[in-house]
Amino acid sequence: MSDHLVILDALPSAADFYARYWNRRPFLVRDAIDADLMARLIAPEELAALSMEETARARLVSQADWSCRFGPFAEDDFSADKDDVPWSLLVQNVDQFHPETANLLRVFGFAPRWLMDDIMVSFSNAGGGIGGHVDNYHVFLVQGQGIRRWTVGREPAADEIYINGLDLKILKDPVEGDTVEVGRGDVLYVPPRFAHEGTTLEDALTFSIGFLGPQLSDMLEDFGLHLSDTGIKDDRYTGAGFDADSAGFVLSAGAVGALRDRLRHAVESPAFDAWLAAFFTASTSVDAGHTADREERLSPTEFATALQAANGVIKPAFVKFVLVPSSGPSSEGAYTLGVNQRIFALDRDGLAVVLKLMAEEPVPSDGLGDQFDLLSALYNCHALNFIGADD
Repeated sequence: MSDHLVILDALPSAADFYARYWNRRPFLVRDAIDADLMARLIAPEELAALSMEETARARLVSQADWSCRFGPFAEDDFSADKDDVPWSLLVQNVDQFHPETANLLRVFGFAPRWLMDDIMVSFSNAGGGIGGHVDNYHVFLVQGQGIRRWTVGREPAADEIYINGLDLKILKDPVEGDTVEVGRGDVLYVPPRFAHEGTTLEDALTFSIGFLGPQLSDMLEDFGLHLSDTGIKDDRYTGAGFDADSAGFVLSAGAVGALRDRLRHAVESPAFDAWLAAFFTASTSVDAGHTADREERLSPTEFATALQAANGVIKPAFVKFVLVPSSGPSSEGAYTLGVNQRIFALDRDGLAVVLKLMAEEPVPSDGLGDQFDLLSALYNCHALNFIGADD
């Protein structure tokens, strides 16, 4: 199949997405996002205000010299004379600061939400952009206000050459590929390693929804910390089974195999399943407020009482759930839920409730059963809101 960008009539189903496009081929969908949802996304002036906060990760890029400044910014940084040169403002993790923008994530249920990194929002004036570049992650580019022109490479980049001396990794040569103009509500999918370059034709907002996989080194390091921190059996290696081949400075083939088996045993244990659920819910935000426990924690009894006065609960769109089936001979039907790097063991009744919450629609009080231990714990770590209270 050709890697050329294809224009679809609608966002693909999950089956079609993974079979035809994921990691393989870019696509564009016109008017993919409902107009009412688009109208509630963060506005340029709100984005500028967010970039002035200490907890926001923001950058200002000038196309005059490709200089990059980091926030927090002040009002003077957005003075009228900035329009004399093309520039771009980029703010990370907007989904964790602006709930209506986070609702955009619900459109992409066919994508692996557990790999979702963040929603980055960029505003640029006419002529603005950040140059041709290559990302190591999947991205859906949702066009807000304005018009942008994108050029997307026809195959994954190899041996790319960047401009020297810049803070940004900008390709030295123009991107060669397919060129499209996008307007409000259009969605462009760009797989990893496909070079792309956007140019703003009129003042524009772009919502970049990134899906980023971890590096193996990060996973190994974090899993080791998990084994140490959780008190899971972590016996020191004693060299059982050594023979004369391991004398002196020689690490015998048998010893290498034994050490490899030791690591394999750890990875194949239930501890690995539970760790995965926590690992993929780590936040990249500077603001840890949404991952810390609520100041006013509720006991299961207090939660049940509060639930009677509410219309139900809902999971905020920005909260990442990771559901991992438990392994082992006695774990059939059991799952581990990860939320904000916390893990919860689920029985069948708990799983049924979590599946309702994962739909990210209001769940009425009478649809939650008596899972108050689980629900109060989720509420206390900001993973649930009461309907009619702080939703």
